[in-house]
Amino acid sequence: MIAGEVETAGVPSREVLKRRVRTWIGILSAYLTAQTLTQLLGVASGLLLVRALPVRELALYTLAFSVVSFFTFVTDLGSSSSLVYFFRQARQEGGEVAPYVAAVLSLRRAAFLLGVAAVAVAFPRAAAAKGFGGAETALATAGIALCVWFQISASLSTLTLRLDGRYNTSYRAEITGAAVRLALTLAMIAAALLYSWLGILASACGTAAVALLARGRRAAVSSGVPGTPADLSAPRRRVLRYILPTLPSALYFSVQGPLVVWLAATFGATRNIAEVGALSRLGMVVGIFASLTGVVFLPRLAAITDERVYRARYFQFGALLLAVAGALFLAALVAPRLFLMLLGGHYAGLDRELRLVVAGAGLTLLGGYAVSVNLARSWTRWETAAVLILMACQALFVRLLPLGSTAGVLTFNLLSAAVGLSLQLIVGLTGFARPRWVHWQ
Repeated sequence: MIAGEVETAGVPSREVLKRRVRTWIGILSAYLTAQTLTQLLGVASGLLLVRALPVRELALYTLAFSVVSFFTFVTDLGSSSSLVYFFRQARQEGGEVAPYVAAVLSLRRAAFLLGVAAVAVAFPRAAAAKGFGGAETALATAGIALCVWFQISASLSTLTLRLDGRYNTSYRAEITGAAVRLALTLAMIAAALLYSWLGILASACGTAAVALLARGRRAAVSSGVPGTPADLSAPRRRVLRYILPTLPSALYFSVQGPLVVWLAATFGATRNIAEVGALSRLGMVVGIFASLTGVVFLPRLAAITDERVYRARYFQFGALLLAVAGALFLAALVAPRLFLMLLGGHYAGLDRELRLVVAGAGLTLLGGYAVSVNLARSWTRWETAAVLILMACQALFVRLLPLGSTAGVLTFNLLSAAVGLSLQLIVGLTGFARPRWVHWQ
């Protein structure tokens, strides 16, 4: 759909179909060119670190990035997704989205300031339990804080650009950031400075580059918004009301990303942490397509006002992601050694673990899409029940699975992703059939 076009439910003519096909070929070509390059640069940085860092340093790096993932999620808790909802509402009612951008930014920065002290206490204790020293842990903690701080600005700025139709600008910012990270990683390896905290700092610098390049346009979109806290009180209240029903589930889901690493750290040895971290880098191949949801699908769904067209696009986009997940799993099944060669000799022979990682990443890809659409439509009334069911299932998995092994931890991840996807599909399908049952007013 071209910018500014509103889809209707009428039967399209052949010319309209041809135009739409050409438009989507252009959209997906731009996405795949830019995002594939961005993701490949990121994967390259990660794989270089996997191959270069000693197992012990990679374990600390993996543990630190599990905290980055958790902390980033906690500072968001669905507030960024609310912008998609308010953008669609503004399109329908003729309102402004800029006050909500400023409100979400202020809320996320406040959450960061509240949480950084807890991270500064909890992470060093967890690292010390695995035998890491105070100096290296302190440097890693500082890197974690920088990564999350810059990520807040970078994610909101790029989302604002996309909602405003400025996809190419957002793509350029992300490519530049990924290139900065790769360049710093290469410099670190060339200088033989093989320390985990330097790898974390390289990532923080890359995210800072994205934030810097994308921030100018976000500021332009948000211009005219009163800057005092009192001026933003109304949009803040609306954002908080939007995320209120999902807050328990958001808090719980904030641990899902790093949970596999934390289970490896709790029940396994340092090597298990490193293996999970190394294999996760291969799972990021699926992540090349994960950003399709936020970058391409959600902004375009937000512009659709006809329910029948929206429903059709929902299933079409989901089918595309299913095909991607299936193709990648088949590749891992047929030629696992080609994937494992990328990790180096320390991680050879993890064929079964590789299949578990790719299968889990595929289900997570689909689950993330379902969650994002449910949040964008405010189909969140059943979220607490869904979380309780997932918690019960995961408690059972912890009891039954051998979490002292890498395969056991990755099986836990696969089963959790399957349950989470099933629950979100139930909510989404109910939303299309009986929206009042799941919609939170």
